[in-house]
Amino acid sequence: LGAMYIFCNFAVSHTHLAIVEPNEHATWVEYAANHTTNCSPSWWCDWWMSYLNYQIEHHLYPSMPQFRHPKIAPRVKALFEKHGLHYDVRGYFEAMYDTFANLDSVGHEAEKKGK
Repeated sequence: LGAMYIFCNFAVSHTHLAIVEPNEHATWVEYAANHTTNCSPSWWCDWWMSYLNYQIEHHLYPSMPQFRHPKIAPRVKALFEKHGLHYDVRGYFEAMYDTFANLDSVGHEAEKKGK
């Protein structure tokens, strides 16, 4: 049960996004923008994910206490907008759907390559 909780809360912020290609050279900020997503904040999602629904902020400031992420999120979003980076925020269940749809797609691609 614990592993399922950890997997789901990790996967919704990472698994449905593009991977880093071998020849891609993203800066730390670009990586946070293009390869992580936030789940929409709410009292229950903040509690359920222990503020790791602010995954973009977590990647930018990994040593910052998680409960501080909501305070800096508006500034990070403004920084991304200023520099033309996408600040990806999705609802928890939307992100979960996207995650499992992507895992299904990746599984079918692997199955095709194996035949």
